[in-house]
Amino acid sequence: MNVKSKKQLEQVDFLNAINELGIGGADVCVHASVKSFGAKINCGIKGIVLAFLSQDCTVMVPAFCDEYEARPEKKYMPERNGAGDYSFFLNRDYPVKKIFDVTSREISLEEMGLFSKTVLDFENAVRGNNPLNSFAAVGRNAEKLTLSQTARDVYAPLRRLCDDGGYVLLIGVGLDSATIIHYAEQLAGRTPFVRWAYGKDLRVIPVSAGSCSDGFENLAPFVSPIARKTKVAESEWICFKASDLAALCQTQITRTPKITHCPDPTCPRCNDAISGGPILPPDFWK
Repeated sequence: MNVKSKKQLEQVDFLNAINELGIGGADVCVHASVKSFGAKINCGIKGIVLAFLSQDCTVMVPAFCDEYEARPEKKYMPERNGAGDYSFFLNRDYPVKKIFDVTSREISLEEMGLFSKTVLDFENAVRGNNPLNSFAAVGRNAEKLTLSQTARDVYAPLRRLCDDGGYVLLIGVGLDSATIIHYAEQLAGRTPFVRWAYGKDLRVIPVSAGSCSDGFENLAPFVSPIARKTKVAESEWICFKASDLAALCQTQITRTPKITHCPDPTCPRCNDAISGGPILPPDFWK
């Protein structure tokens, strides 16, 4: 079923797509480009989210925010951390010091997009407790998905999504937007990078974060056989069982580590991730 080249979209169009993909009643991590529809959305972005909720889906989105970034301190600057000599992070300007709280509705809108912002703004949305790379969710299993996330355990929501039989849905975006591939990197033995935010006492704390994702499309030939697809206006929807996608990507990353490398051979994040990520002492997170 394709909703073909419509100039205006109603909520029923999104309901049809959800049913076509067979994800009603499921937990779904959505990465979406609203612009990809190329049509007027008469029900609004909130109406799209409500279409999922009406089918008993729990909708989870990345709600990353750089407004809580802090300048790194020496004890939290490990080797092989995708930061080179740290000069960029030490010399750049930072936002006004403030402490992240799970009730915050701030988000890096340009990178995350309007769909993620809309989910985060739902009155009953629940947000994970990672100051920089949080996930937000709305629906029956929202708390179950997000509440185990911490500054250290950045991909806990994706682990739960896999364990509970959930899905990853790409709406008009590619694998370079699929955060679950960062989780697959971790499964393959890579340590997430360390970035920095403020703790409750305004002291700098380490925060786990992802690597470069510009090379993730290299995994497309290996994961396309498990993809379910449909189309809404001009927007292609690509859906994966989360556990299957993570497992396939883990296998390929383990087999061919350079498969995730972006086109820039000098990229420090790619080079350090492929080498295993930051080298952390045993007491780093204490």
